[in-house]
Amino acid sequence: MKNRKKGLTGSMTVEASMALPLFIFFFVNIMTLFNILKVQVDIEAALHQTGSELSLMAFDLAHGKELITGDEGSGAIETIAGAGGLVMAREKIRDYLGEGIDNSCVSGGFDGISFLQSQVLMGNDIIDLVMDYKVHPMIPAIGFKEIPVEGRFYGHAWTGYDISMGLVTEGTEEEMVYVTENGEVYHRDVDCVHLKIKVESVDKKDLSHLRNRDGKIYYACEYCGGSVGAGNVFITGYGTRYHTSVSCPGLKRKIYTIPISEVGGKRPCSACG
Repeated sequence: MKNRKKGLTGSMTVEASMALPLFIFFFVNIMTLFNILKVQVDIEAALHQTGSELSLMAFDLAHGKELITGDEGSGAIETIAGAGGLVMAREKIRDYLGEGIDNSCVSGGFDGISFLQSQVLMGNDIIDLVMDYKVHPMIPAIGFKEIPVEGRFYGHAWTGYDISMGLVTEGTEEEMVYVTENGEVYHRDVDCVHLKIKVESVDKKDLSHLRNRDGKIYYACEYCGGSVGAGNVFITGYGTRYHTSVSCPGLKRKIYTIPISEVGGKRPCSACG
C-alpha cells in the first residue's frame, strides 16, 4: 500500500509539471489577444483623428488660407499633398499613440509599421492612410509567431463642393451653405460660432438628470466612454454621448457643404444666416 501511494503521488507530480506550463502558455497568449485588440482599436482611432485633421487642412489650402505649422511665429508654410502629407500624418499618428506602442505586441514598435501604401492628395482629393504591421504573442508558438494586420483611413478631403457637375445652369450660381449631421439650421459662414463645438466638463454622477439641447440623454461614447467609473466626463450641447477624453474622435463635428436648395426644413442660423 505504501509503495502504491508513493507511485500515485509521483504520477500526480509528473502530470502537474506537464499541465502547469501548458496552462500558463495558453493563459499568457489569451491575454496577448486582448492586447492585440486594444492596439488595433488605438490605431484605428489615431488614423480616424489624423485623417479628419488632414481633411480640414485641405479645406484651408483649397480656399487660399496659409497652413502654418511648427512653433508659433516660425511662419513655416506646409503642404499636405504627397510626401509632405505622409510625413505629417505619420508624426501625428505617433503623437496620438504615444510611447506605449513601442512596448506593445506590435513587432518593431512604431518603427515596425509601414505607411508605403498610403496616399495623400496624389492628383485627387483622396486621403488614404494605410498602416501595415505585424503583431506577435508574448510566447511564440509554431504557426503563431507573427500575424500581419492592416489599419486604414479612407476619406475625401474637405476641398469644397463641386458645383460644375450639372448643379449649375448657365448664367446662374446657386449659393452653397453649411450644415451638420443632426443640426436644425444651415449656415452661410463656415467659421460661424455655432459650428464650433463647445465642450463642457461635468461630473459623471450628474449625467442621469442632464439633457442636451434637444432634450436627449447622454450615452457612453463608443470610443472612450466605456471605461469610466466616476469623475468628470465631457459633453456637448447637441451631442448624445459623453467622453472620458477631450481628444476623442467622437468629439469632432461633421460639416457638409450643400446647395441652399437642399436644406429642406432647416432654418437659417441666427448668427450668420
